[in-house]
Order: sequence, then C-alpha cells, then structure tokens
Amino acid sequence: MEPWKRSCNEELGHSRKMRIYSIFTFMAYCCLLKAFTITVPKDLYVVEYGNNVTLECRFPVDKQLNLLALVVYWEMEDKKIIQFVNGEEDLNVQHSSYNQRALLLKNQLPLGKAALQITDVKLQDAGIYCCLISYGGADYKRITLKVNASYRKINQTISVDPVTSEHELMCQAEGYPEAEVIWTSSDHRVLSGKTTITSSKREEKLFNVTSTLRINTTANEIFYCIFRRLGHEENSTAELVIPEPYPDPAKKRTHFVILGALLLFLSVTLTIIFCLKRWYFLYCNMGVMDMEKCGTRDMNSKQQNDTQFEET
Repeated sequence: MEPWKRSCNEELGHSRKMRIYSIFTFMAYCCLLKAFTITVPKDLYVVEYGNNVTLECRFPVDKQLNLLALVVYWEMEDKKIIQFVNGEEDLNVQHSSYNQRALLLKNQLPLGKAALQITDVKLQDAGIYCCLISYGGADYKRITLKVNASYRKINQTISVDPVTSEHELMCQAEGYPEAEVIWTSSDHRVLSGKTTITSSKREEKLFNVTSTLRINTTANEIFYCIFRRLGHEENSTAELVIPEPYPDPAKKRTHFVILGALLLFLSVTLTIIFCLKRWYFLYCNMGVMDMEKCGTRDMNSKQQNDTQFEET
C-alpha cells in the first residue's frame, strides 16, 4: 500500500499510535516526488437525511488529464467507497453500505475535481471522509459529513374519549437525535403531554417520537405540538384544530325516523284532501245535473197543463 494512502487510513482508523510517524512518512514521500497539493472547497458538509450530497476534492491538472496516471481513493474511516486506478473504478472493493448509492463523477475528473456523490444519505453516512489522490504527486484531505434528520413530517390525530368526553391529541414523527415534545395552546400556555420514544422501523438510528395530550376543550380551539431536538435550535411544529363535534349516529337515525314519519303523514294528509276535493267536485256536478233535470220536467209539465187549459 502506498505510504500516502496508509497515512490517511491510520489517521482515520481506531489506532492513533503511529499517527505522527505516518504524517512524517507521508510528508517525506511527497517531497521525494514533487510538490503536489489538493484542496477542498468545503471541509464540512451538512445534509438532510434522505437527500443527496457531493463531496469534492480538487487537484492540479496541466493541459489534458492522463487517466492512466490518476489514482483516486475515497474512504470513510475503515470503509472503502471509491477506488479509481488505471482509468477504471473497482466496485468490488466498495463497502456494502454504499452499494448503488456512491459513485465517482468521472466527467469532473478532467476539470481537476474528484467528486464523490452519495445518494439517499443515511445517518450512518455521517463521519470523516478522506480523499486520497495521486497524480505525479500525492496528497489527501479530510472532509466531515454531518447528517440531519429533523422531525419535519409530523403525523397528527384528534379523537374524543366517549366516556370522559376529553379530546386526545396525538403527534408522531421520526428523526435524529432524540427530541422532546412541547404542547402549547393558542394563548401560549404550556400544557402537559405524555411522550414515548422508540426506535424507528425504517432505520436503526432514527427515533420514533409519539406524544399525546388529553384535554377538555371546545370546537375550533387551536393547539401546537413542537418537536425540539436536543442540541439543535431548529424546531418542527404542527397545528391541531379541534373540529366541530360529529352528530351522534343514534340521534341522527332518530331524526331520520321522525322526518320520515312527518313526510309520510304529510303525504297521507295530502292524498286524503285530494280525494275529498275530488269527491266533493263530482258530488256537486251530479247535484247540478239532477236539478237541471227536475227543472226541465217542471217546465214540460207546466207547458202541457197550459195547453190543456186553452183547449178547454
């Protein structure tokens, strides 16, 4: 193994006994080759859990890059991530935790950039990375990666205890590190809730934080659950609005029964009224016809009597 690569491994490894000797050996080796220095635009990267990040080391390139003369290593503590030698990347040496997630951006090499891209960042990706480059000379740099897992996605529910009529408010979220949950009302009163913390089923290092608040309140009141991570200033907040009470299903059924009975009664009443009016109309028409018949008979009888009288 090259002295410059061995020195970086020892500096990031668990044993520190040979640290001074390794650095001295590395410096002597660089002087024997010639002055070669790599630089980093940033030595600290902070990325959100699940996002992508690109770590970058820069090295001097004169004219056209000779890939066959370039050697690039990326490591994180004792995990090998990238090994680029003789113009090819050897994926067989890549640590399993970086499979399908870490790659060297080869299109950046001619620009003098050894860029390591990590996708879907995990909590275990946090640590000190070392980029080691040999190109006529040799050098290495260390870069720190910090991973944030804020409690941004807060799930919430509101329920009512049928026995006590208390409202139970619940907030649940996952993140890292541990968080405390603070409950407040719309008038900024701090309320007492119950919080439980368990390990996430998605990733071992994530915490699953669930907090509940039981309170007697009324509709449209507003409450807040605030997730405060230990050692961080950034907080995540969810707003919970008490909804209007849902109607009692039994009372709702009773209302439907009463409404149905009223509609039935109204329908029967209208039917009876309609029948009575129709019967009355028919009866009156029949009475008029009888009266007309009687009047006709009387007129005929009178005319007949007058005729007989004149003849006499």
